[in-house]
Amino acid sequence: MSDFQSLGGEETLRPIIRSFIDRVYNDTIIGFFFMSIDKEQLIQREFEFAAQHLGAPITYTGTPIAQAHQKHPINNGHFHRRMWLLEQTLREHHVDEAIIERWLAHNKAFLKAVTNGMDCQD
Repeated sequence: MSDFQSLGGEETLRPIIRSFIDRVYNDTIIGFFFMSIDKEQLIQREFEFAAQHLGAPITYTGTPIAQAHQKHPINNGHFHRRMWLLEQTLREHHVDEAIIERWLAHNKAFLKAVTNGMDCQD
């Protein structure tokens, strides 16, 4: 059984993704990155991205991750904030710990693609 199936499929994943994207848009640290992005479109792309890596027979139809984030000055701190918001959302929705670990590990693998090697400067 895939993580997608264990999670409860589309009817469970969609509300998780909506909650997550709501948190991202409303976040005081990274929300500004999303002000000009169509929220419903982002929810759909994030759903596809998550569903695919969770094992659903769904294809991600968005722009490749590195290309989509290339024009934004996203640093490691921004990336880790998004990861924290994702983890909080998954826990709020009572996602199984093993699925949370795999989900976060999958997202963490995109650090360099998303940040373009940019680091926080103190």
